[in-house]
Amino acid sequence: MRLHSVELQAFGPYATAQEIDFDRLASSGLFLLEGPTGAGKTTILDAITFALYGGLAGEDSGADRLHSDFAAPDVEPAVTVEFSLRGVRYRVSRAPEHQRLKKRGDGYTTQAMRVHLQRMEDGRWVSLSSNKAEVGDLITEAVGLSRAQFTQVMLLPQGEFARFLRCGDDERQAMLTKLFGTQLYDRITAELRHRRDEAVHRREQAATAIADAVSAAAEAAGLDPGARGEMLALPAAERAVRLKQVTDELAETVALTGEALDLASGQVNVALAADEQAKRRHTLMARLTQALARLGEHERTRAEQDQRASLLAAARQAEPVRPLLAVLAGAEAAVSAARAVLLGLDPAAADDMLAGRGGPETAARAAGHEREAAALQHLAEAEAALPGQEAALSALTDAAAAASSRVSSLETVREQLPGQIAALTARLDEARDEAASADGFRARLDVIEKQYAAASRLAELMGVLEARNSALRDAVEHHQRLVDAHQEAMDTRLRGMAAELAAGLADAAPCPVCGSAVHPAPARPMDGAVTEQALADAAERRDAAETQRQRAQAQRDEVAREVTACSAVAEGRTVGDLTAEAATLTDSIARAEQAVAEAARLASDLASRRAEHEQVGEDLLAAAKEAEASRERAGKAQADLAARRAELAAASDGYHSVATRQEALQTRAAAGQALGAALDEVSATLAAQHSAQSVAAREALERGFAILAEARTAVLTPEAQAVLEGQVMTWNSTLSALKAAAEADDLAGLDPAGAPQAQAAASAAAAALARAQEAEQDVRRARERAAERAARLSERLHEVRGAEESADHLAEATDPIVRLAGLARGMDGHRRVALTTYVLRHWFEQVVAAANVRLSAMSSSRYELKRTDEGETKRERAGLTLSVVDRHTGEERSPKSLSGGETFYTSLALALGLADVVKAEAGGVELDTLFIDEGFGMLDSETLDQVMEVIDDLRDRGRVVGIVSHVADLKDRVAERLEVRRLPDGSSAVKVVA
Repeated sequence: MRLHSVELQAFGPYATAQEIDFDRLASSGLFLLEGPTGAGKTTILDAITFALYGGLAGEDSGADRLHSDFAAPDVEPAVTVEFSLRGVRYRVSRAPEHQRLKKRGDGYTTQAMRVHLQRMEDGRWVSLSSNKAEVGDLITEAVGLSRAQFTQVMLLPQGEFARFLRCGDDERQAMLTKLFGTQLYDRITAELRHRRDEAVHRREQAATAIADAVSAAAEAAGLDPGARGEMLALPAAERAVRLKQVTDELAETVALTGEALDLASGQVNVALAADEQAKRRHTLMARLTQALARLGEHERTRAEQDQRASLLAAARQAEPVRPLLAVLAGAEAAVSAARAVLLGLDPAAADDMLAGRGGPETAARAAGHEREAAALQHLAEAEAALPGQEAALSALTDAAAAASSRVSSLETVREQLPGQIAALTARLDEARDEAASADGFRARLDVIEKQYAAASRLAELMGVLEARNSALRDAVEHHQRLVDAHQEAMDTRLRGMAAELAAGLADAAPCPVCGSAVHPAPARPMDGAVTEQALADAAERRDAAETQRQRAQAQRDEVAREVTACSAVAEGRTVGDLTAEAATLTDSIARAEQAVAEAARLASDLASRRAEHEQVGEDLLAAAKEAEASRERAGKAQADLAARRAELAAASDGYHSVATRQEALQTRAAAGQALGAALDEVSATLAAQHSAQSVAAREALERGFAILAEARTAVLTPEAQAVLEGQVMTWNSTLSALKAAAEADDLAGLDPAGAPQAQAAASAAAAALARAQEAEQDVRRARERAAERAARLSERLHEVRGAEESADHLAEATDPIVRLAGLARGMDGHRRVALTTYVLRHWFEQVVAAANVRLSAMSSSRYELKRTDEGETKRERAGLTLSVVDRHTGEERSPKSLSGGETFYTSLALALGLADVVKAEAGGVELDTLFIDEGFGMLDSETLDQVMEVIDDLRDRGRVVGIVSHVADLKDRVAERLEVRRLPDGSSAVKVVA
């Protein structure tokens, strides 16, 4: 990687735009970055690291130094770096997150970080990505280094490599882990530890399963908690003997309870026979006593039976009188009803009227009233039409008033119309002016809609671009895994080639490799040998993955180009801004369109008002003529109404009106007619009553009753007679049935007095049977419990044996995992070194060897770095401890004992060695530019010469080396310089001297 230029503004102490041309500085392969302390030399290294990775060079650098405090508020902080890799030129621009002025209103708002990576193709810059995560992945993949590796390999920041020299094992291990990436070995160790934990957990579960099975077996055997605890504490062999004893004891208990059950069953059978015999005698005795009791209770109701028979005989004697009494009752009811109607018409009716006399005279008076009412009919009709005449008069009067009012209204309208016409003319002119602005608003809205569509599409594409970037990363990772798998298969096949050749050897036949006919130790096939076909299949999968990766790259590039196009159309406008402006324009267009419609409406209204002004004069003449005619018609109608009222007043004869007088006459006529009819009805019903009573009295005498009232008392309805007859017959049949039950054959010879003794005997037999059955159930339950306990114990013993066998198999299967996990974590084995630490030792030894090559030249072969396993504490004996061997004294001492100058060139040698190893481990990364930050001021002239010789050696190998220092002596040694100077306002500026 070679730097070409750096551009920065509003970054750190640099307020204005600065441009650094590294191509000019690198003409001799060595340049000096010099300036006063704090002027901003290290900020240039931070700017390079920030542009590439979004972070700073030094671990102690703060993000708050990014945005310059000297820059104007409206200047955006930004860094642009141009560099080349393997002949391809790139340009990356990055702006940090910062506070900027709001576009609308006062105050500041947070502007998010932005980045843009481009590549030179055919003489023009082509966009690769503007996504932060994707740019980071692309640069890391292209450069071949992470940010941590980049700052150790290309930018040797101030104080970082001296800290690495003097730090303890833990800090050095953390730094080496970050540089070389031991994630694979950490994952292996973590996976082994995870599997060991799983194995231990499964072993604990197996032990718990055994304990649970033994506890369940002890519980199934009926042991108390104390005995179960003792059994769990026994060793496996003693536990098996104890379980065997419990099993034998349960079998003996099952046999004894079986014999007891047979004996108890025989006793139950004997008690059951005795109980059945006692129950039969008790049942017969109970039947006898119940039958005699019911018979005696029935005989006690004989008096009621005799009374029912007497009533039935009297009712049968009076049966011929019953229908005549019904006719008499109907006649009496008719008389009462007729008198009630009469009293309703005349409550003060005299005895003659109640006797039905005076009906014809009352009817004659009613006919006279009816004739007088008919003679008033034509006047009543005229009176009813009087409100209509009054309403007609009122309507004529109102019409005359309305005609006069219309004349006044038309005169008022004729006076107001000229002013209205003038006002409409002014409003019409205003509406036409506002409608003329609609076309300009529509043109601007078309532009905004295009920008809105581009901004919306851009928002959609950002998610698509992120998905395509993710798909591309997945395709790259998948392709890389298949490349590694193919390489591993190739290596395995090559390692097994000897065995493959040995398989083709034959006795006395020459070896195709060495030519010998004797084959004393032919190679044996190794486990997991790879065939030629398997190797070809791996290559085919790798090529297919490469095709998929290229397709993903093309798809991602297509979306990126569309993102660029949409960004150009949107011109940085957001969807929210465009939506707000579009809404404003839409409202303006709507108001202009409303003005067009308003102008049309106002023109129509103006024409109407002018026509109305002409029409009002004609309507005013016609309204005056109509008002005069209406007043004449109203006067004639008022005279006709006065004459009709005088005629009706004479005919009413003292009543409120003619209709009232007619209604009174009609009411008297109707009342007279009703009263005459009621008197006639009373007379007729009285005659029918006298006739029915005479017939009924004669029939009662003939049937043997002294008076009609005796026959009326004896009469019963046919239904009542049937009920009474049924009660008499039922009593007699019940008496016969009760006598037959008491005299049954199976009750013959029984004495009712012996019933208590039979009941006592039945109770005693039932109690004896219950005791025998309860005893049998107790024995049966005891035998079932013993048998069930023996069966459960057998099942639990099978579970115990299964749990023990599973635990044995699990221990055998997990022993290798437990052993490997202990070795990987450094908790087992002879050396007790963790896997990650062992790998770091290997890399660290290479770093120390590479550093000693340059340290020997810088120190005139006096000092040599040495990795040691010895240390003051167990942690320091991890194999990452450094010591310095002094060739002059032959002693080995700590790096902390070195002087300032010795520390500088020793740590510089260590940093350069570390850079060489990281470069080699990263796959031969091309690093053509190197920065060394500070420390030269601590060297004397001789040592400085030796250090510069080493730097010249780096330059001779094709690297460009930049020395960051404020030492004045270096200005004489290095011609090309990048000078950093403070300005009067406190900010800084750079100048290339070449």
